[in-house]
Amino acid sequence: MNNKEFSRRKFLKQNTLAGLGLLGSASLAGSILPTDARASSKPDLKKISGLDLRKLREQYKEALLGKFIPNLGKYVVDHELGGFMCSVDILTRKLVNTTKRAWFEGRGIWMYSFLYINLDKDPAYLEIARKSKDFILKRLPADGSYYVSSFTKEGEPIGDTEGDIYGNLFVAEGLAEYAKATAEPKYFDQAKEIVLKAVQRYDRPEFTYNYKAESRVAGPRILGHWMILLSVCTQMLRQRSDKEIRSLADRCVDAIMNHHLNKDYRLLNEALAHDMSPLPDPVASQYGDLGHGCETLAFVMNYAVLIKDANLFHRASKEFKRHVDTSWDDVYGGFYHELPHVDKNLWTLNKLRWVHEEILIGAMILIEHTGDEWAINCYAKTEAYIRKNYVRPEYAFVIDSGDRKMQKHTQVRAEHYHYPRQLMVGILAIDRIISRGEKPSGLFS
Repeated sequence: MNNKEFSRRKFLKQNTLAGLGLLGSASLAGSILPTDARASSKPDLKKISGLDLRKLREQYKEALLGKFIPNLGKYVVDHELGGFMCSVDILTRKLVNTTKRAWFEGRGIWMYSFLYINLDKDPAYLEIARKSKDFILKRLPADGSYYVSSFTKEGEPIGDTEGDIYGNLFVAEGLAEYAKATAEPKYFDQAKEIVLKAVQRYDRPEFTYNYKAESRVAGPRILGHWMILLSVCTQMLRQRSDKEIRSLADRCVDAIMNHHLNKDYRLLNEALAHDMSPLPDPVASQYGDLGHGCETLAFVMNYAVLIKDANLFHRASKEFKRHVDTSWDDVYGGFYHELPHVDKNLWTLNKLRWVHEEILIGAMILIEHTGDEWAINCYAKTEAYIRKNYVRPEYAFVIDSGDRKMQKHTQVRAEHYHYPRQLMVGILAIDRIISRGEKPSGLFS
């Protein structure tokens, strides 16, 4: 081995695995190697090597149940009226305002319901979800239009402008998970109704959305909309078979993989015309939606796992890796979230935490099912970057975003969706891997 190769291996080991405390120890029964992370997707399904899974699981549980959930209940949850007030100064722990949002209600209902189902059956969690559900459903527009964006603490609409599709979809996501937690199928049915009505509105030629463009057109098709629709549909299909939801999920996958994925530069575009054709707009046609792109492709992989579609899984994983590798900042580390002009290589330089968490989720899907070496190294370096730059002991909640070097960062927001979701699905994936003797599932071998 030449010195250059040895140095590269040593650097990877020290700066991805060892620096995390994730390199192996006796706790992994000798499955960890002293060099790079290594895994196998071959039929013999060798052990996943390079991550101390048990230690990582305990760290995640402590972060979730030891700090995040207690602080959320103390500083964010409105225990009296129901709902979530997320505008918290994470250093002073003071509410900046008491505004509530449809987005955050749906996300909070989902988070507490998922937590109750999978990790801690504390009835207090269901009560928080129930009060939020009651708060937001009273304000669901009867005509199928989208929620207004914000409400006062008491639930009065702030302004009369219709919000975007995401508010309705997050509420549907929360209701579907709440239905599972409480064994009340009526909320699953209501979630389905909200989703299908939202899609009907999305399908109108006059539909509007403020996507990145020099001149916007009516009826655009938006990557983020397919993304959340696919995520919600996948979760609903895990509960029960449903032809309409399955058809919608397949439609989302087709839109993502066969239309939004730009054929010239193989990155996902944010917006297309209503007929799914590329937009000639000089801004929209060059806009690479990398953050949503990574998240979307992880959702496609997750859907492929559900329907056991090996071809879709491998295709989505290939594009996921490309988006992740393209987004990495080779100078300062971390991932960029948008490439406003692909051909000119012009990036937006701030760093959003949620992008990193969704990349962790996607990498863990690959680790769990294939033991992919790239995914293990990606997971290690991404985890290290998050803990170094977004998690600080003096703050009640994780940092939301910052500049390129993370020297300046936001301080007002208690984010209660991406962060706990990554912790929870990570814990569950690790449990499944350990239950298989630390071997990949072999689903797509």
